[in-house]
Amino acid sequence: MEKILSKEEISDLLSAVRHGDVEVDPLSVEPGSAAETSAAAKPAVAKACNLFRAAGPEGWKLANFDLILDSFAHNYAMALSSRFQRSVSVKLDALESLRFDALLQRLSGRGAIGILQLEPLSGGGLVVFDEQLSFSLVEIVLGGSSENEIVVPDRVMSAIELNVIRDIIDSVCPELAKGFRQLQEIDPSLVKVVSNLRLLNFVTPDTGVVAARFHVAIDTLEGDVTLVIPHPALEPLQRMQQTTAVPTSSGRHSKWHNLVCDELEYMDVELEARLSTLSLRVRDILNFQVGDVIELGCHPDTPLKVLVEGRPKFYAMAGVQAGKKAIRVLGRIPHGG
Repeated sequence: MEKILSKEEISDLLSAVRHGDVEVDPLSVEPGSAAETSAAAKPAVAKACNLFRAAGPEGWKLANFDLILDSFAHNYAMALSSRFQRSVSVKLDALESLRFDALLQRLSGRGAIGILQLEPLSGGGLVVFDEQLSFSLVEIVLGGSSENEIVVPDRVMSAIELNVIRDIIDSVCPELAKGFRQLQEIDPSLVKVVSNLRLLNFVTPDTGVVAARFHVAIDTLEGDVTLVIPHPALEPLQRMQQTTAVPTSSGRHSKWHNLVCDELEYMDVELEARLSTLSLRVRDILNFQVGDVIELGCHPDTPLKVLVEGRPKFYAMAGVQAGKKAIRVLGRIPHGG
């Protein structure tokens, strides 16, 4: 069995070929042989092959990105509910990483597409409303009912229809900024609204993108919104996560830990001074009368137990100070006392 080269060995081999340290000759064939005739008749064809990302962009991942998207979905649902005064639900339905050309094959390209600028991230982004949701929003904005089924025409949206729902697409920007605030302050803005995704010069077809699909429901009307952000725009955030990651062993020294410790000092707790406890029958308690004396079974000089949140912590002696009952702490109760 032949040995399979590692990535490092392949890199060294390609580097040597590129610098001329290794000669690359065509396959040797005997003159006049059938192999030579076949080789001359069929020209050699070279195909591009990325040896270092053979698996494609599918494995690309930004840690906790789904939390940012969930926050965006919640805020966007509230914004739409406030705008339309109707029940609106926005939920993250799918999150995946893939090539841009593979994404194009999935989308119909007949809905509204917003081109976003995500300063300071490079590369921008897209927000794609499918045709069902796009035409439904046009009907709602123009005063139609969200309870009736809307017939979606088999065509791309017109410029007038795109302009009608431009504000709704633009309202994605502030909610997206709120979601990203957990990781990075960004300033999204809507650059343009178009209706044909295939005519966009957004990124090259082989560029990896993150596509987050949200399911939107407005009363009985439903549709999907897809947020598309290229990998180059998110890679700075990925590197920032790697450099700012805190090891588990040093987590106790974090700012969060110190904040909790500081706040604990100002928490209210329940304090109880207890002299003794008794166990009595219900019949005896029901027979209690005014003036009855209940023996506690302890010496008059027996110290009280001071309980903090039900746990005994101190010994104390009862007394009076400034005309009010008080206790003087005598000492700590050993652990478990």
